[in-house]
Amino acid sequence: MTKCNSGNAKLDAAVESWLKHDKNPTTRQEVLDDIANARWEKLEGCMLQRLKFGTAGLRGRMAAGYKCMNDVVVLQTAQGLLSYLKKVCHQSQLRNGIVVGYDGRHNSKRFAELTTKVFISASIPVHLFSKVCPTPFVSFATIMYGAGAGVMVTASHNPREDNGYKVYWGNGSQVIGPHDDNILDEIWQCLDIPDDHWNIDEIRNHELVKDCTVEVCNKYNEYIRDSLHHDVREVNKQTCVRTVYSAMHGVGYEYVIKAFEAAELKEPLSVREQQDPNPDFPTVIFPNPEEKECLELSKKLAEDNGIKLVLVNDPDADRLAVAEYDESKKSWKVFTGNEMGSLLGWWMLEQHSKISDDSDVYLLASFVSSKMLKAIVKGRGYFVETLTGFKWMGNTTLVLSQQDKKTLFAFEEAIGYMCGSQVPDKDGVSAAVQVASLASHLYSSGTSLSEQLQVLYSQFGYHVSHNDYYICHDPAIIQKIFRRIRNYHGSGVYPKKVGSCEIVHINDFTQGVKIPEKATGEAHLKVIGTGLDQEYKNGEMITFRCDNGLSVTVRTSGTEPKLKYYTELVCTASTQREQEEMRRKLEIMVKEFIEELLQPKENGLIE
Repeated sequence: MTKCNSGNAKLDAAVESWLKHDKNPTTRQEVLDDIANARWEKLEGCMLQRLKFGTAGLRGRMAAGYKCMNDVVVLQTAQGLLSYLKKVCHQSQLRNGIVVGYDGRHNSKRFAELTTKVFISASIPVHLFSKVCPTPFVSFATIMYGAGAGVMVTASHNPREDNGYKVYWGNGSQVIGPHDDNILDEIWQCLDIPDDHWNIDEIRNHELVKDCTVEVCNKYNEYIRDSLHHDVREVNKQTCVRTVYSAMHGVGYEYVIKAFEAAELKEPLSVREQQDPNPDFPTVIFPNPEEKECLELSKKLAEDNGIKLVLVNDPDADRLAVAEYDESKKSWKVFTGNEMGSLLGWWMLEQHSKISDDSDVYLLASFVSSKMLKAIVKGRGYFVETLTGFKWMGNTTLVLSQQDKKTLFAFEEAIGYMCGSQVPDKDGVSAAVQVASLASHLYSSGTSLSEQLQVLYSQFGYHVSHNDYYICHDPAIIQKIFRRIRNYHGSGVYPKKVGSCEIVHINDFTQGVKIPEKATGEAHLKVIGTGLDQEYKNGEMITFRCDNGLSVTVRTSGTEPKLKYYTELVCTASTQREQEEMRRKLEIMVKEFIEELLQPKENGLIE
């Protein structure tokens, strides 16, 4: 075996252990080349740290090393997951097996089949999709089969160089603590890879491997049909609203077509250039539908065909971007996640009121999302806030269901929506159906999504948001920024005023500090499982509320080197002119906050 002589005994041991395990010729050669060219710094970066469970699993660049996504890391992760499930799951769940799905990225199918091999080698059945599938289908199938867990190989909307490994618990929700930490601990005990785990040539023919694709799709589309009131399906059928749909080079196309059929919606016109899975994402720089340029092909196709509604999934079809053409302005309105979350929340309440006068229903949002949904829900149900991320909203939904409480809807500002509780995760397929159904309802009565949003503003107040982020690769700078905020007027004294904004409430989640101390400023109910009901360990997060209706939250990302900020201004603004003025005011106030508290130039933050 090739010896690594870097001069760092720890690195040498890690590299030699890697070469002992790795049977993939590509990643193995990558490491051998690094040794031959003495790329010790590169090897230190990828060999001396391990990918941690972030968003309910792993996500990283595809390359050699324990810090990247590759065969070795996937096999060791699957072995650790298997070992943990065997310790904590009931035998009936293990007999029901696990669910494994994958997206269209490079190596996704291979990672899924390697995972499958680990489980069937332990005589545990695997429900394996025979082709690419949407991420929410794995959540749905995990519940459907009563499985011990679900694994989805995907990096969602990350760059083309990345892949990921998303883990669902047996309840169909993304893994949270303590399971995520326990799985990671278990991986450390399962690093040796048996030679047989590399052999996946006949994996599809194994008696313990079941192709679940058709069965899951059929059941999912039954759920889609049943989720819509008969009157809604009838309007869908009669109105025949035309839409343009893009799968963003991902998995969504055929699944959305079938879901639209189940909802009696007219088949959408597909953006052909982005219709089929393509791991190189050739028409976009980043395959993230939050990026405006990702919608250009869709909007052009819509304009060419006289269509005014555009729906775009991200590559694993768990998120949804929506745009609508405004005839009066001759321009496109691209809805933010906060705007569409408010519209969909209202729509789900409207549908519920058709079948029941029960107001004991729950609608959820992440803490950094708009508070408009809270205003809409008042008197018609309950509003609950969770920590950022659908793993919290999914688990909160399940906690509520155990108390016989119904969750109608959940959303996060990053264009993620959960329309119902059968999939306790964000679901871009069902969201596309609900948006198209809402549009059918509105268009049939001579109005639009944009006009309905204005109606909601007039009823519940104008809520305008401005969210963005900076890149920061140096943890010391992050610490410096937050240390300065916490000692702004001396030791332990936080800012009292920024620019023209008087700060009336501060919640420092990381330090557990609230100012004033007895303030009950949180809008969330004290529901167990939200993540807000426990000590905050997800990095840094501080929220400021001001006397003029402005709120600002600054937080670090759990998965990326990002310093994010979320802002919202709540005010009265009934005309377009007044709303534009409020937007400008918000931008000025946000600029004051960011320049004063984050000091981007002084700290070398990258926009």
